[in-house]
Amino acid sequence: MAAKIAIIGGGSAYAPGLINAFIQNARSFPGAELALMDITASELEIVHALGAKMIQASNVDLAISATQSQQEAICGADYVLTTFRQGGFEARHQDETIPLKYDVIGQETIGPGGFFFAMRTLPVIKMIIADIQEFAPGAVLVNYTNPTQIVGEAVTHFSDVSCISICDQSKEDQRNILHALGMPGATVRLESIGLNHATWSTVFEIDNQDGIDVIRRNIESILARGDVTARVKRQCLLGLEYERLPNSYMQYYYYLRETVSEAKSAPRSRAQEILAALPGYYQHFREQIAADCPHLTHVRGGSLFGDMAVDVLRSLVNNDYSFHTLNIPNRGALAQFAPDRIVEVPALVANQNATPLVQASLPQEVVGLLHMLAEYQWLAADAIWNGDRKALIKALAANPLILSISLAEKMLEEVIPLQRPYFPADWL
Repeated sequence: MAAKIAIIGGGSAYAPGLINAFIQNARSFPGAELALMDITASELEIVHALGAKMIQASNVDLAISATQSQQEAICGADYVLTTFRQGGFEARHQDETIPLKYDVIGQETIGPGGFFFAMRTLPVIKMIIADIQEFAPGAVLVNYTNPTQIVGEAVTHFSDVSCISICDQSKEDQRNILHALGMPGATVRLESIGLNHATWSTVFEIDNQDGIDVIRRNIESILARGDVTARVKRQCLLGLEYERLPNSYMQYYYYLRETVSEAKSAPRSRAQEILAALPGYYQHFREQIAADCPHLTHVRGGSLFGDMAVDVLRSLVNNDYSFHTLNIPNRGALAQFAPDRIVEVPALVANQNATPLVQASLPQEVVGLLHMLAEYQWLAADAIWNGDRKALIKALAANPLILSISLAEKMLEEVIPLQRPYFPADWL
């Protein structure tokens, strides 16, 4: 029977790239329905029209629908893909700028910004879980909504819905490092373990050579290049220091002062940059709707998000026993973490499930920080899901970038009134 895949956040600028990935892999999804859902009618209408035109021009066996009703999209779904942003980029701007007033990094998933984002995200996830249980029992939730780790902890502990969380950051890191090395066509083999946005490599090879050795031979030219970001340079330096490649987000912990200083001196937040660019994306989408054969050249996230999401969904639909690096319950894969913690590890996808593969231990010099992050993210999931104000303060204070009850309380006192419109009426 053909699958129904509900896409919550289906009007986003990411969605056309996702639809394109489904088209490229249409043989694996014969007759499947892509049920787009978004609360923003204008963007949803554009993406739906573009998706229909792309499917028609490609002559593939896919159907596409659109609705602003979450229950309608989820009803009868086999898979629910979440890629929404509660509060939009206006709220993200607050996530990024309010912490900077307290000399703490403001970022989408890191530190207090990630905590604020989770406060808006988890109430929506709770409603999605309720709709899955009522209208699509047995459906698998494939989550791409940030902050991935906190969402995974909440769904795993507070529902019986099967949840697999995905993140394409490792793919983007690979592309950026090859650019820094001047080797865009090289073949990379990278396997990493840890937590979402906090991983360290277990295997890192470039053209069958040790990747750290390749970076070491080229580090002077990498550091001298003006077209390589400070983030990538720090990632390379950390790789040399620890003899394994970190996720690029680790800069926020190991280069704390530098990243705060850069963020405070930036003329615009990342959210403001994206907001300025969004009209151009949708104008491109309108132009391609009018074209005889749509050709996407301007989508958020390139093809990375679409490719990874579709790869995982293809494995679920076809039960092909393939391997993916996913964010799922540990279940003993990483002996240094509790069995019920969400971890990012290679996993085998089969029988509507993902089984984590047992990994060697990480060195003590890096695992301590990950322990703090893992427990903080569980505390955050628990406090937010249950709407406990005192627990929120304690959870945020446990973040490695905060470690202060008074600072956590001040931040929450400032952000909660600003973001109250994005919370359920009965929350807090």
